[in-house]
Amino acid sequence: NLELITLLTKSGEGKTIPIPFPQFNQITDRYKKGDWKYSYQYKMAELVGDRGEDGKEIYQDILELKEENPKLDTEDYLSIKKALLLYDWIGDKEIKEMEEIYQLYGGAIRKLAEGFSWLADSLAAVAESLGWNKKENKKEELTGIKILSERLAWGLEEDGLKLARLHIPGLSRSYIKALLKEGFDNERCMAELSVEELAKVLPPRLAGRIKDRYPTVLSPSAAENYKPEICNPKPAICNFSPKTSISRQHTPNTNDQRLTTILEIDPHRPDRIIFQGKEIKVTSKEFSLIHLLAQHPEQVMSYDELLDKLWKDEEDAIYNRVSFHISKVRRTILKIIGKSKINKEKVKNIFTVVSKRGVMLKLKAEQIKIN
Repeated sequence: NLELITLLTKSGEGKTIPIPFPQFNQITDRYKKGDWKYSYQYKMAELVGDRGEDGKEIYQDILELKEENPKLDTEDYLSIKKALLLYDWIGDKEIKEMEEIYQLYGGAIRKLAEGFSWLADSLAAVAESLGWNKKENKKEELTGIKILSERLAWGLEEDGLKLARLHIPGLSRSYIKALLKEGFDNERCMAELSVEELAKVLPPRLAGRIKDRYPTVLSPSAAENYKPEICNPKPAICNFSPKTSISRQHTPNTNDQRLTTILEIDPHRPDRIIFQGKEIKVTSKEFSLIHLLAQHPEQVMSYDELLDKLWKDEEDAIYNRVSFHISKVRRTILKIIGKSKINKEKVKNIFTVVSKRGVMLKLKAEQIKIN
């Protein structure tokens, strides 16, 4: 979905769909020139990196992952902002949170999403004209584009579309999300639940409107005590005892918990690091960054601090430099140790990016060896 949304925002039509943006850059210090632009570029780079999609060509030009000093047009930065906003719109973020993040009113967000829903629908029509609906290896992708178009129109994850398709007046994005949290995700649920049960989640008037369309099929007394299996109610939270909840590898006082060296650094070899016993080739700047972080294990080093130490002679240095190198180091390590899900999660957790604050090497001092 992120790849498709990025494709749409980079298209000619996508760039013409308007979105408000800051008219004046806040220049408070040398690290925050045009800060609104770089903050979105950084967030996009972090999101792409976390998803392990750094190598996809669709992102290369807008993120300039192959360049240290990105130089993009304002139109490109706005495309990134649109892509991030639309990705959050079809996710789990509430509209108020999005208004604060993107400095837009809810109405502007919905209008933008409607425009891109139409674009996604147009993309699906183009795909059909190319015969994707007749090709086995393309049918699933075509379906995905159509579903994305619906999700953009409603601002929902895919499991909310069954309720959205009922077209019940007043059943908005936020109310559909509230129903989903309770496990009520389809038409059958609306029929089987009593008005009293619905009113615990929705405004009474909306609950009554739903029951007018879907009268309860059970008697009121039975409906109050009935929990339909098809509605996927939320699972109960179990309080496991420490004895059963701790896995064997985390059981105290076992040999498995013995700390071992994970990262080795030799100042005399600035061309490489040793990660889990394997040699990882790095650039001199990447080595300097890792070496600096290794001297402050389990501490968040701010972007300003890192830039002051590593790029002190460059007036136009921005914190995107730091994220660029961290992302590149992660990718290089995974190429050597393997891109399994476990490895991706481990490398991401070790080279931790703390949003809007800085970077941390999440290793204990005993797990780091500096020769």
